[in-house]
Amino acid sequence: MSEHVGEERLALYLRGDLPEARSRTVMRHVETCPECRNTLADLSRSLELLAGSFEDPEPDDLAAMRSAVMEKIRTRPRGLGRWTWGLATAAGLTILVLLVRHGERQELPPVAQIPLPAAPAAPAAILRVPPVQAPKIYVARAPRKRREPGVRAARLFTEAGRPAILKMNTSDPNVVILWQLQENEKVATP
Repeated sequence: MSEHVGEERLALYLRGDLPEARSRTVMRHVETCPECRNTLADLSRSLELLAGSFEDPEPDDLAAMRSAVMEKIRTRPRGLGRWTWGLATAAGLTILVLLVRHGERQELPPVAQIPLPAAPAAPAAILRVPPVQAPKIYVARAPRKRREPGVRAARLFTEAGRPAILKMNTSDPNVVILWQLQENEKVATP
C-alpha cells in the first residue's frame, strides 16, 4: 500500500468496524508506516480519554431527565404562536406582492390616430406624388406568463356506499376533470 491510510479508516480499524480484508490491509500498512502508526496511537489515546471521561447514566438520572423533558412539553404554551406568525407573514407577503403588482401597472395613453393625407386635387399622373405611408405604431404590453399544460392538482373524494371521484385541476382554469372510479379500479399514486 503506497498511500497513507486516512484517519477515518484508522478510527474504524481501531474500533474493529472494518471488514476483515480491509482490516488486514490496514494492519499491514500500519506495521510498515511510522506516520500512520503515530496517528493510530494518537487516535487510541483520544479514544481512551473519551471513554474514561464519561460514565453511563444511572437509571434514576435517566428517569429525572425524562420527567423534566415531559414537564417542559406539558408547560409549553399551547397558543397559536407559530400559526399566528405564519399567517401574519403570509398575509404581509400577499399584500406586498399586490402593492408591487399594482405599482407595475401603468395606464398607457390612448393611441392617437394619424389621419391619412387627402388625395391631391390634380391627377396623380401629372404631379407624380409618391404615396405616403403612416408610421408604424407599437403598443407596449406586459409579457404573458407562459404556463405549461398539464395537471396542477388532483384530489380523491370518497364516500361510503358511493363510487370514488377523482378531481383533477389542469393548467387551464376552465378545464376541470372529474373521473368516477369503479369499485375495482385502482389509482396509481406517484
